Amino acid sequence: MNIQFCRSLAVFCVAIIILSVQIQVSAQGSFSRNRSSIAGFVFGPDRQPVVQIWVELLTDTNSTMGRVRTDGSGRFYFPGLANGRYTIKVLPLGTNLQEHSEDVELAGLGSRGQSLPDNQQKDIYLKSRRGSATPFSNQVIYAQEVPKDAQSLYNYAVADLDNQRVDLGGAGLEKAIAAFPTYFAALLRLGTVRLAEQKFDPAITLFERALAVNQRCFDCYYGIAYSNYALRKYNDAIVSSEKALNETRDSIDANLLLGMAARNTKNHKKAEEALLRASKISDGRNGDVHWQLALLYGRDLERYAEAAKELELYLKASPEAPNKEDVKKLIKQFKDQAKVSR
Repeated sequence: MNIQFCRSLAVFCVAIIILSVQIQVSAQGSFSRNRSSIAGFVFGPDRQPVVQIWVELLTDTNSTMGRVRTDGSGRFYFPGLANGRYTIKVLPLGTNLQEHSEDVELAGLGSRGQSLPDNQQKDIYLKSRRGSATPFSNQVIYAQEVPKDAQSLYNYAVADLDNQRVDLGGAGLEKAIAAFPTYFAALLRLGTVRLAEQKFDPAITLFERALAVNQRCFDCYYGIAYSNYALRKYNDAIVSSEKALNETRDSIDANLLLGMAARNTKNHKKAEEALLRASKISDGRNGDVHWQLALLYGRDLERYAEAAKELELYLKASPEAPNKEDVKKLIKQFKDQAKVSR
């Protein structure tokens, strides 16, 4: 074996060893960056845990990183995260609690500046929603003679749901409905369960079956409208929202949903009327309503001064909004556009 070949082989082996070490160091760094996590508990106004509701994790560019449900203790957990800024968004669908967001920063650094795991705990306390006729927040009273076996199955199912045993509760409601197919309370309750699970087509079917028994059910119409909106069936959402409002005109949620659906069909007049009603009913304290009005005025109708005003009201109603700085920039942009368009 000649000397030149041996030297070349030695150099090659050293290079392989160096490359291997570099790969290991890189892998370790990547591993440490992705061992960070965010966890916490969601509580209601009574300081009790809120269970089986959706919690989203968003990046600083507003992209969704993950979505989980709170467990039986109200806990959520997002593992395997790189360090950076995130927003936790709680979506208490089907409750009388307000949606809420919190910013969290993962910034684990070692003494030499290297990235280390950062495990943040962030507990969230939700507030009650303002306004009357909040969907699904009160039991719908409807007199109906129910067979004892179906009533018993329903009672057990409700107990399971109240104790956060959602799968058992849903199965129990299905048994109660099988025993008594026109069981209004069971159909409505199972519809809300499926809605919370984002099983929108089954939810619509259940709400329609409940309406066949009781045609004055506001929650049923609203549940169908919400489901159709989530499925992007905006015209159907408009029809069901209006039926919900025929039953309860002063519902902030139904007016807001009608306005959003109408805006998506470019029926700007109907959208504005519904959103202004929602704003009036909520006494200007509902941030979601102001946000939708700002979108309508600024993006659709080019009424920039009004859009800027609605965004200012949005920040007033939602002082802890995670996108506050971006909204301030948008307000300035709309005000500048208003000056140009005069």
